[in-house]
Amino acid sequence: MENKELDLYFKRIEAGIPDKDIEKPELLKKIHQLHPKHITFENLDTFTGKTPSLQADTIFNKLVTNRRGGYCYEQNLLFKNVLESLGFAIKMHLARVMWSSRDGSGTARSHMMLTTGIEGMHYLIDVGFGSMTLTAPILLKPDVVQETPNGQFRLINENGFYRLEVLKEEWLPIYKFSLEEAEFSDLEMANWYIATGLDSVFSKFLMITRVDEEARYALFNTTFNIRWNDGRKESSDISDKDQLVFTLKTYFNLHDLSDELLEMTYEKLKDIKAEFSVPQ
Repeated sequence: MENKELDLYFKRIEAGIPDKDIEKPELLKKIHQLHPKHITFENLDTFTGKTPSLQADTIFNKLVTNRRGGYCYEQNLLFKNVLESLGFAIKMHLARVMWSSRDGSGTARSHMMLTTGIEGMHYLIDVGFGSMTLTAPILLKPDVVQETPNGQFRLINENGFYRLEVLKEEWLPIYKFSLEEAEFSDLEMANWYIATGLDSVFSKFLMITRVDEEARYALFNTTFNIRWNDGRKESSDISDKDQLVFTLKTYFNLHDLSDELLEMTYEKLKDIKAEFSVPQ
């Protein structure tokens, strides 16, 4: 990534150009919190029938230049390119998602995340897991509760796999992964399946999330939730297109969506609502 692109990225996440003397752990922590605050997780493309490109220039134009969001592959590939340009050594991995799984079995390895090593310490990096996106790197050290700006997390090591968990009323599994590296071709296959699979939640449902210092914001189809860090919860239903546009702009920083994309999104949401409505 060229210096001019780095400058545009730092403007996108509203961060100043890093000081040359800043320590790598501090730099990583800073941009790991700012990235998901300013670059929203969203699947508008897959929801409306488009398969996202994983080419670096296309991702940069979408997420930075055009101020869109994206899902795990787009988010973490952009973050990987940024970090490598800053001198970090980054590895890519694929995880089995366990979040919301009733039996804890997990999905196929389809979620992309990253790891890095800094001065002998290794970290999990992930700016693209939707409703549970991390806002800080997680030290790859099992059985240690790790505080982040948006909750407590821990890693459990079982049979060579790490399981990432978050503390709610109890510890809940998010995903599990090994340190086996993923190739770009693995990501392309996973991206194709997630974007086009008939049973993929990313093609069937709208999922948009963002996180800042105060709360996590989530839109699932027409249900909008805010979960404040102090434990408060708010929920509302999107009832018309104007309310959808307002919510996308106000809570998810999606100000520049095309009229065509908004119309396609709203029409599909209406179809989903009609399909699942209960006859009176």
